[in-house]
Amino acid sequence: MVTAIEYRAMALQHHRWAGMCRSPESREEHFRLEQGLLALADSFEERLHAGCATEQASNPAAVAPVKPQ
Repeated sequence: MVTAIEYRAMALQHHRWAGMCRSPESREEHFRLEQGLLALADSFEERLHAGCATEQASNPAAVAPVKPQ
């Protein structure tokens, strides 16, 4: 399974390749792929955070602060 960090690394690589392209069409294609990968990373992180929030809501004792004695 690909993680958000890996999606961001792939996006960075496309950004680098876009900088090396001479053809405007090729450059735009790499920028398009970069944006798509960043969107995937963002949605992956949103799902991850939503899952954590749901887990915390279903088990409030797991996130309740412990008072020092």
